[in-house]
Amino acid sequence: MESSPGVDHAIVVDAGDFTQRSLLIWHTLFGVMVAAAAILTTADGYGAWTLPLLLVLVVAYVVIGLPAGRREDRRLSWLYLLIAYSIVVLLTWRDPSSLVLLFAIYPQGFLLLERRDAIVATVLVSLAFTLTLAARDGFTRESLEGNALVAVGNIVFALVIGLFIDGLVRESQRRKALVLELQATRSELAAAEREAGAVAERERIARDIHDTLAQGFTSIVMLAQAGQAAAGARPDEALRRLREIESQARDGLAEARALVGAMTPPALEGGGLAQAVQRLVERFSAETGTPASFRLEGDPAPLAASSDVAALRATQEALANARRHAGARRVDVVLAYDEDGATVSVTDDGQGFDPAAPRHGYGLDGLAGRVQAVGGLVSVESAPGEGTRVRVRVP
Repeated sequence: MESSPGVDHAIVVDAGDFTQRSLLIWHTLFGVMVAAAAILTTADGYGAWTLPLLLVLVVAYVVIGLPAGRREDRRLSWLYLLIAYSIVVLLTWRDPSSLVLLFAIYPQGFLLLERRDAIVATVLVSLAFTLTLAARDGFTRESLEGNALVAVGNIVFALVIGLFIDGLVRESQRRKALVLELQATRSELAAAEREAGAVAERERIARDIHDTLAQGFTSIVMLAQAGQAAAGARPDEALRRLREIESQARDGLAEARALVGAMTPPALEGGGLAQAVQRLVERFSAETGTPASFRLEGDPAPLAASSDVAALRATQEALANARRHAGARRVDVVLAYDEDGATVSVTDDGQGFDPAAPRHGYGLDGLAGRVQAVGGLVSVESAPGEGTRVRVRVP
């Protein structure tokens, strides 16, 4: 299952659009104010002096200011602002109408610098403009008082606009950090899901191999041993064992093909669960010589394919354990259907064991995992010397 990339993608697009829109606004404002300063100073007759300075300002903005903003390079930012403030001071000395540039220069300080540095820069440049204007008027008392009031107004205006811009920048940075965090989280989740899927698939393959091929090979080994024992004195018995080995090998080959193709187990093809379980019981009795009975209770009802497979594999594992470990004299298998599903019970009168004791094999744990994966239940009742009953309930 994949993470929901749509949510992350929406945030990425929103954050990207927000940043691009903000930058476009300030680029446009800068261009408009430069054009306004050029028009005003040219109309006042100072174009020949001011236009080259405005050109230098534009070049500095493109060559130094924009890279400084992209790289978040504070040294470049201070260099650009020093050039920009110096040019505006020179333009103001020549023609006060060029102060229209302050509408673009003030915001740039807050875009390029940290809040504290931007406030300091704003106050200093406002004082520089005030002194420049006062100097043009001869540093008279009236000039100083009038320009001081203008400076205060400029500082208040610049700080209000600047702090608003700083808030926008911080919001953009917060969104960017959120986007990066979400992308990292999504990558971690995807990796965890891939790993969990790989582990689950390995466990499934291990269960299938254990419940089919491994048990088939065990049967072949036991049949071969029985055939060897009968080869000299009982040739008919040896021949029968060879035929059983051939049959078991063919079944194992069919199971292997089914595993590779992720198909229905061959035992369930051409019949239902009841017929498949009955054949398992008959084969168990024939191969081991241990009496084994099968009883069907209730009317067979169609189950989910996964439930059929889980019940069949559980029966195989329970019979295999009775063969290898129980030393049973008799085994009874009951398949009971009801309106909610089916229950398979495999009971032997063998030596039994302690279900709570640590187990080294994979069989019972794999059996439980397979049944629980389809929403079923497993119970194992046993005690040393009292036989074993394995009950499997599938929906």
